[in-house]
Amino acid sequence: MEEDLEYYKEHIKFIDNMLLGSGAFGKKISLSAFPPHLGPSPGSSPFVESSYEWKANKKSPHPQTAAYQSEPGSGGPVSAEEFDYSSWDAMCYLDPSKAGEEEDFVVGFWNPSEENLGVELGKQTISYDLHTEQCIADKSIADCVEALLGCYLTSCGERAAQMFLCSLGLKVLPLEQGAAAGAAQSGRTAASDLCYGWLKIPPRCMLDHPDAEHTLNHLISGFENFERKISYTFQNKAYLLQAFTHASYHYNTITDCYQRLEFLGDAILDYLITKHLYEDPRQHSPGVLTDLRSALVNNTIFASLAVKYDYHKYFKAISPELFHVIDDFVQFQLEKNEMQGMDSELRRSEEDEEKEEDIEVPKAMGDIFESLAGAIYMDSGMSLETVWQVYYPMMRPLIEKFSANVPRSPVRELLEMEPETAKFSPAERTYDGKVRVTVEVVGKGKFKGVGRSYRIAKSAAARRALRSLKANQPQVQTS
Repeated sequence: MEEDLEYYKEHIKFIDNMLLGSGAFGKKISLSAFPPHLGPSPGSSPFVESSYEWKANKKSPHPQTAAYQSEPGSGGPVSAEEFDYSSWDAMCYLDPSKAGEEEDFVVGFWNPSEENLGVELGKQTISYDLHTEQCIADKSIADCVEALLGCYLTSCGERAAQMFLCSLGLKVLPLEQGAAAGAAQSGRTAASDLCYGWLKIPPRCMLDHPDAEHTLNHLISGFENFERKISYTFQNKAYLLQAFTHASYHYNTITDCYQRLEFLGDAILDYLITKHLYEDPRQHSPGVLTDLRSALVNNTIFASLAVKYDYHKYFKAISPELFHVIDDFVQFQLEKNEMQGMDSELRRSEEDEEKEEDIEVPKAMGDIFESLAGAIYMDSGMSLETVWQVYYPMMRPLIEKFSANVPRSPVRELLEMEPETAKFSPAERTYDGKVRVTVEVVGKGKFKGVGRSYRIAKSAAARRALRSLKANQPQVQTS
């Protein structure tokens, strides 16, 4: 047993040296580091440890990143650009341009266009071996990049995360004019040679109109009460008007509809809620974080909060059908006085499961909840802190409620309870245009759900199956 353990320790050392020297950090393996043959000799370990020692590829700090340097003596990183990302290679592969001496060999060479392992270069290669090479899935690499981005974001701030993306080739920041011209003339492409600017606030959102100010004042008449309710006063009222304007409202001729702001606000709220959950002192596990975000970032919650804070009273649209759906949803909220935890349909009665009425959640209400977040972000000079100051008081009760008891979708709960026996049928269309879905739990019955979409009907069927399964579960008696 001890001999096996010693063998594995020596084996791991050999693999570590091979991986570190494989080119992942821009370093070659020298043949002189290994004996002519790796066969174990009497009284010696099976593998000889390499004298290779890894050292970080440091660079002089760039003026643009001087703000991220640590204080002297703090023991922290020297700068945000301490490592040269352009020199990184895939694990166990080395760019042949980095191998110039004959006594050096390349562990592997990957050419994406030709998918050739460097045989045509006449260099020594090692055939595929789990000890010296690894096959890394695309998702693993993507997850690693996302984790690095999260590391920069939480440790160095948003600016450092943006520059990290730029170093990977995602140009999320504009180049300074002088730096862009110099790079174009000299052909430089290294991240260290480029100076990145700052994102600028787009120009005013109002369209050209001969009487824009008068029209704006007329259309936002009465919005002062809403601004007091959310404790935020807009500097540019055009953003406020745009956030509440539906595409059908043709009377607004001075701004776009809310769709662009909704796109922006959706991403902002997703990020802010995710950041808040991640920084929770309770240190939720990855699975719980995913469930909490799914429970909080969905159209049902956003629409419910929009009704609670009177967004619907200022909504500008010309669509009787849409207003009918909104009125029905508002009446349901007043009756129930509660909000669902997942993006499932709401129901009024459970007496007749076949004819159980589902309440459609108006997507427009969730949309304007998001579009207002985008409007506040733009009006405040792209300040995420200001958006969260407005939205956190609205969402705090739900965040605390769901953090104490994480809700799950009925479909997921059913599949976890009956992973092998629960089977959902394809969608069927009913005579009144709705969708019916049947879920069969083998040996325990069939359960139907009806809704305005496949998702709603599937959720309803799963909920009915759960009710039946839980009712038939044996009760555990406690003494």
